[in-house]
Amino acid sequence: MAPASSQQEGSGFTYHPSLSTFAVPPQTYLAMRPDPRYSYIATGSFVFDNPEASAPRILLLQRSETDSMPGRWEIPGGACDGGDASILHAAARELWEETGLKAVRIGPQVGEGEFFTSQSGKNICKFTFIVEVELGDKGRPAVKLDPEEHQQYVWATQREVEARSCGSMLLQFTTPDLETAVLASFSLSRTSFVGGGLITADK
Repeated sequence: MAPASSQQEGSGFTYHPSLSTFAVPPQTYLAMRPDPRYSYIATGSFVFDNPEASAPRILLLQRSETDSMPGRWEIPGGACDGGDASILHAAARELWEETGLKAVRIGPQVGEGEFFTSQSGKNICKFTFIVEVELGDKGRPAVKLDPEEHQQYVWATQREVEARSCGSMLLQFTTPDLETAVLASFSLSRTSFVGGGLITADK
């Protein structure tokens, strides 16, 4: 992980070359790749405390009791906004807003995209990525939750995710697809940035 440095939310990161198609505004992506299954885009970030450790731990957030699907677990993420410079910037922005963590490197992608319909009836495709974040003053990611969206967080190992239990917490995910993607992200996290070739995102 990278040491702390100055960075605006949603900017100042590099990304895996395989993600070049996501380095465009959401509206541009939708116009270039029309798909009847969705007309909106969301993002999600798989964040690990130490991908090089023998048992890396992933950041999971528990949804607020006042929100939909109360008490269920998910990864940081949310919908792209019209003002987002790119889909990757949207991922970095949502990560910052929900956890106070600043993206340093994004990629690769995990899976091919999850299709779903929101409570308001919007057809959405959610793209998810491995994301490396800046470290806090104590040399670890310093998570700061937005209490309106999430009430707790945990750093969970692959074994804990498989057991659906982390300490005293039962890990009931928002969807089965997310649980599958979380497990798949562990193997990707260990080789995400081997070989270099990263691209610096425009601010």
